[in-house]
Amino acid sequence: METNFKERYASMSDDKLLHIAGDRKDLLQEAAVALDAEMARRGLTHEQARSRKKERLRLDIEEAGAHHQKRNESKYFVAQMNLGACFIGVAGLLVLMITLGNYRVRDEWMWPIIVVYLGALLACLAVQEWVRQTLSFWFSLALSCVLQFLVAHWLSVYHPSRSGSGLKGSAILSLLPGYLLGGALFLVLQRLKPSQETISTN
Repeated sequence: METNFKERYASMSDDKLLHIAGDRKDLLQEAAVALDAEMARRGLTHEQARSRKKERLRLDIEEAGAHHQKRNESKYFVAQMNLGACFIGVAGLLVLMITLGNYRVRDEWMWPIIVVYLGALLACLAVQEWVRQTLSFWFSLALSCVLQFLVAHWLSVYHPSRSGSGLKGSAILSLLPGYLLGGALFLVLQRLKPSQETISTN
């Protein structure tokens, strides 16, 4: 039996021997003796085997974490928004508000414009890059913005907000119907045309 173990270990690579040595406690006595002899002949140590086992465990943990993250990733939405793009978007909002203020745009029109800008900005930042490259997204976004504008205008005329919390609620009520319409339309268009061509960048 021991002779068979010797021949078996002699035919293995160093990596395979170290892999087996990392779980040496599970070996039969004859196998452990033959393994130790072969490792000594090659100049391999059990410290190397322990290090290799730790490295293997670390890689297994990283792989499991990457698999878990990939499984939780959305097909359509990003896991984290681009901070640089967010800052640019906020700066654009400030410029828009200053511009509208200089032209003395009435509140019932100014507020819907701001809501539509925010809605479009959030939609563009929240979705994956491939989504933004489809005609379906931009068509759906355009209709979404129209509905958001109409709802925001109706709220600003018939239910004008005088407080920060009121404006926040008005914005949410204006954005939500548009997102629902735009999202549903985008999914329908994707189902009707699954092999849709992306917008050419040339």
